[in-house]
Amino acid sequence: MPFPKGINILSGALEIAFALCLLEPKLRKKAGFGIIALLLAFIPAHVYFIQMNSCVPDDLCVPPAVVWLRLVLVHPPLTVWAFLATRNA
Repeated sequence: MPFPKGINILSGALEIAFALCLLEPKLRKKAGFGIIALLLAFIPAHVYFIQMNSCVPDDLCVPPAVVWLRLVLVHPPLTVWAFLATRNA
């Protein structure tokens, strides 16, 4: 992807903004769906990272199990939580 550091900063800023919006009941539904969109958008990055043997040359390397656990055990509950947040709006 072009501008990977910029995309990373932007996605982090969006995560923080959506999290703060969850605190405001009027914005909670939109924030929840924004979080779901981000979580879905991150799936291809996780799959790519797995295909790269969980290592980006000259950057980040983690055990493959960590990436699989994050993709399989962390993303689904977070997605459900974000959806439930939209229902409590």
